[in-house]
Amino acid sequence: MARNEEGGPSGDVSGIGRGVVAGGEAPTVAGDIEDITILFVDDERQLLSVLASNLEENIESLDVVTASNATEAVERLESIAIDCVVSDYKMPGSDGLELLERCRERDPDVPFILFTSKGSEDIASRAIDADVTDYLQKDLGAEQLTLLSNRIKNAVAERRAQAAAEDAVRHLRRIHDRVADGYLGLDEEFHITYLDEEAAVLLENSRERLLGERLWDVLPDAVDSPLQDEFRRALAADTSVELETYYEPYRTWFDVRAFPADDGLSVYFRDVTERKRLESAVEEREADLAAVADAVAEMRDHAGSLLSVAERVDGEDAEDVERLAAGLETLVDGFDSVESMARK
Repeated sequence: MARNEEGGPSGDVSGIGRGVVAGGEAPTVAGDIEDITILFVDDERQLLSVLASNLEENIESLDVVTASNATEAVERLESIAIDCVVSDYKMPGSDGLELLERCRERDPDVPFILFTSKGSEDIASRAIDADVTDYLQKDLGAEQLTLLSNRIKNAVAERRAQAAAEDAVRHLRRIHDRVADGYLGLDEEFHITYLDEEAAVLLENSRERLLGERLWDVLPDAVDSPLQDEFRRALAADTSVELETYYEPYRTWFDVRAFPADDGLSVYFRDVTERKRLESAVEEREADLAAVADAVAEMRDHAGSLLSVAERVDGEDAEDVERLAAGLETLVDGFDSVESMARK
């Protein structure tokens, strides 16, 4: 249900013409996205009402909150949990890009779609620089409204998926934090004077066999490694050290902290292999998304070039070029949601 600036329901307004635009419909993400709350910002109140009504037909469980200027929009953001902001560009006071900047200051991750009839390359460029999620030409045609609905659902789905992934990583880290560190007591010659059961497990041996052993005999592949260098520095400079190190024989990443003691070092360490694996997977995914974004940007440039050619060609050839450019734009629109992910 749409809510206006005072929080009451917005009525339907008839008499708004519907046209058809080129560009095509972007595919929605898999699965239904439910319980979406969007903030629609536009100084044309009748337009707000008809757009809200149309969006509610295309998106299930949608709640539309409206505002007629940037100040009211920020007030809504501060009082209501908003999943996506859809804003006009030209409004009294602050324009849509200024509102975008204020939204980003408050919540850097909230999806923001600029839906405006005041389109230009300059506005589009500034919107991208301000990290806009999407940019659509305002049109009340059925195809464009369906496209807007899909862009909203894609943007909300991506943000929710990203938040879920971040929650999973935080949960995993909390689990790691609750697991007791392994502990080693080392003398000045790096003999093991004490170790707990967790340390014995991490070193893949028993406490009885490890006590009294020189650490570098237990971990021969760590000789002349950053781990040995840092332990020597800790003793020589009487300072604490911390590092992450990979030990190939165990195929394990360790987070290690060593502190000077009266007769050597106190060492705490833990297995962080799973965290490192997750971080590596995230980096690889970001690289893949960046490559997709570059490809989509190149396709968009080709579409623009074709339209420029069409303006200089007469007759049926011009129509063919325009159809080709429109088809390419449709394909590009289908990848817009991936592009917005890659920019984050």
